[in-house]
Amino acid sequence: MLKAVIDLGTNSIKCIIAEINNEVNIIKQITYITGLGKNLDINNNIGLQAQQATIHALKSVKQICEAYKVDEVICVGTEALRRAKNSAYFLTKIKQQLGWQVFIISVEMEAKLVFYASSNLIPPNQKGMIVESGGGSTEFIFGYREKFLGYKSFPFGALTLTDQFIHSDPISPEDFLTLNYFLRQKLKDVFPHPESIFSIASGGGATTLAAVSLGLSQFEEEAIHNYFLPYVEIEKQVELYKSLNSEQRQQIKGMQTGREDIILASAIIYQQIAKHFNLTGFLISTRGIRYALLQYNLNRIK
Repeated sequence: MLKAVIDLGTNSIKCIIAEINNEVNIIKQITYITGLGKNLDINNNIGLQAQQATIHALKSVKQICEAYKVDEVICVGTEALRRAKNSAYFLTKIKQQLGWQVFIISVEMEAKLVFYASSNLIPPNQKGMIVESGGGSTEFIFGYREKFLGYKSFPFGALTLTDQFIHSDPISPEDFLTLNYFLRQKLKDVFPHPESIFSIASGGGATTLAAVSLGLSQFEEEAIHNYFLPYVEIEKQVELYKSLNSEQRQQIKGMQTGREDIILASAIIYQQIAKHFNLTGFLISTRGIRYALLQYNLNRIK
């Protein structure tokens, strides 16, 4: 059967289409940057522009699913839809216009899905940490290769931090220092006694950092997945992004279109996490919650 999983994230909509037999065969992946959670902190509502952009993108996704004759479509939403006061209204619009039911998954379920998608990269008999930093939240997920232990969730991500702390393009020295200080303090509060641990990074920010490091002219999953991104490379990219404006960042080889506005915040998040946990870098995973949902249904994860 052909199955599609759609993830309505805070910054982007991602869809994966795969053939499911005894194994998963990925056929197509689609990403649209819609900024669903942009400025959500101001009024706690999803704005009309973001609603329209999201529905427009979903209509394009639906056309692709119909062209591939997809048998089953699963739609899930994460941080932006968890937080927005008008989520129910917006999801009713999606149901009316596309016929799709969107399930808003809990933070715990999101953490478990991320774990099941990437935990096979953790070395046997070794504890690992998976950091999934999206547009609106950052999850720290702990476990062994075959055992989920737990998670911590920060209610901030690249989009929300950009909205809150970056007020000029390029960023001002003052905003740069304030953003870094904020992240250092949050990490100290939640992880007062950090230990160096085998670490995996996933999410659009992490894969973009890897794509830029590799100098890819287009997204190449095979090159990015299981790629080790050194701390020194993250540090180098932070210095690069803070010196450029959005248009200049867009021209960088490997930069995903639409991510140039928030990539500095993404890079700083991973830089501060690596410094706090004394990491030499992150192993990159291209596997997100969509991959886990290709293999598991929501009831099984619960």
